[in-house]
Amino acid sequence: MKVEEKQIDDQMTLSIISSRKKYLWAFLFLLLALGSVFAIVGTNKSFSLFSFFAFLKEANPLFLILAILSMLGFIVSEGCALTTITKSFGYKHKKSNGFFYSAADIYFSAITPSASGGQPASAYFMLKDGVSGPIVTVTLFYNLMLYSISILIISFFAFLIFPSLYFELHLVSKLLIGFGFLVQFLLIALFYCLLYQDKLLFSICRFVLTILSKAHFISNVSEKLTKLNKVMEKYQENAKLLKGKKKVLLKALFFNLLQRSCQISVVIFVFLATQGSIDKVVPIWTMQSFVILGAYCVPIPGAMGVTDYLMLDGFKLLLNSDIAVNLELLARAMSFYICIFVCGFAILGKYLSIKRSSKK
Repeated sequence: MKVEEKQIDDQMTLSIISSRKKYLWAFLFLLLALGSVFAIVGTNKSFSLFSFFAFLKEANPLFLILAILSMLGFIVSEGCALTTITKSFGYKHKKSNGFFYSAADIYFSAITPSASGGQPASAYFMLKDGVSGPIVTVTLFYNLMLYSISILIISFFAFLIFPSLYFELHLVSKLLIGFGFLVQFLLIALFYCLLYQDKLLFSICRFVLTILSKAHFISNVSEKLTKLNKVMEKYQENAKLLKGKKKVLLKALFFNLLQRSCQISVVIFVFLATQGSIDKVVPIWTMQSFVILGAYCVPIPGAMGVTDYLMLDGFKLLLNSDIAVNLELLARAMSFYICIFVCGFAILGKYLSIKRSSKK
């Protein structure tokens, strides 16, 4: 392993496996999860555990199984997108490798603010499988860009299909979804400038840093600009690696779109399992597309609270309050909490396997 790759590897190990951080994020995750559940339950005075389990007991097992398969498809799809890009550079993976890359990204994105731990965790396992540092960087960078594009594509079509649903939501929900759209749009614009308009982006950053310096918010502007220029040059070099590979990027985009569809399908199948009303499938699909968009408006681990609020607000437009609360709790449990448990268990097993192999 090269010196640069070994340094990245060591940094990933420290950032992911640090006990203090691990327990801190786990505690914060649990606190936010409990707070979200109690907040949702508190919106319906007639809610009880007895009524919830009765709701679950009446669910159609077949559709619940399909919901679980969709949840697994959510994990697998991202893995396919990542391995599609790395395979274009000649790397051969076991079929299970992509699953672990995806599981690491999903798990650590869910428990860290702004999903900051997801990509480093995914990079750690990619490096352990022998993927070089530059290829890891370009793979994760492009996949993040395709991730944002897929969210906007699905949300755009959802709005075209059922625009009235957005306008019927409460003002807070509209603002969250609107801000989520703005965040994704700005991210895509940033990716584009970083790859193809680097001089323009550098000029904008220099202008912003100069203003902040004059306002005495930051110091050493020249040093920060030098670091920024080096980072941009690094991404420019990595971007050249994928030039002429449009088919690869389109295939990776397809898997990102599939991942978003699987995420939404979990909720659809839970709804069909408990209600079976086909006529409301399209509105719920549309609402979940808006939820995914709005979930990225604030840097909260797993978008807990925000996602729950948006789901409940949308469900209450389509169903009575009792069913809306029960459906939100069950759908959120299967699409998020069980998914996080599966991902955490998978990467723990993978990590222990790597450690055992390194000792031999």
